[in-house]
Amino acid sequence: MISQAIVDKAELFIQEHFKDEKTGHDWYHIERVYKMAMELQSIEGGNKGIIQLAALFHDFTDSKLKVNPDEAELQMKDCLYQYGVLEEDVKRIIDVIDCVSFSKGKKVPLNIEMQIVQDADRLDAIGAIGIARCLTYGAAMQRPIYNPNHKEGTTIQHFHDKLLQIKDKIQTSAAKKIAIRRHKVLESYLKELENECNIQF
Repeated sequence: MISQAIVDKAELFIQEHFKDEKTGHDWYHIERVYKMAMELQSIEGGNKGIIQLAALFHDFTDSKLKVNPDEAELQMKDCLYQYGVLEEDVKRIIDVIDCVSFSKGKKVPLNIEMQIVQDADRLDAIGAIGIARCLTYGAAMQRPIYNPNHKEGTTIQHFHDKLLQIKDKIQTSAAKKIAIRRHKVLESYLKELENECNIQF
């Protein structure tokens, strides 16, 4: 069993590790994902400790943030072992984290822990906070915001390539209700953006 004391240690470590992150994958993103995962777990069930630690570490091995994801995974394992997490639980945590990625798009049936952490992370990519994070990441990658003549590689194109697809990829019933509302925020924003960029009143 994963104790709250273990989770508390992990939280302090992750908070310190991500304190200077500037691409929208900062501690506050992780905290929101953690809180959302806990809310979904209270409704949908699943192993609370596994969900807690997977939510906290879900970006730790992300290739967008780490030059060497494999090395980061070894560091994560070492941390978890030092905290007293059993080997079988470490494996389960890693399996959950591996299913979070949008780009990997794993088709295997997901267990409830995987569904919850994946949904919590994806919910933070849409709605008002999702818009803010997308623009922040685009700026960090030096992408143009909008180009009506060449949409590829722009931040706004990322909405169409990824964010607008998220609503239909949500797994749990509780998260689907939230996703519908946040998806409408994306649609409203993009419609207004098009109007403003094309000077429509």
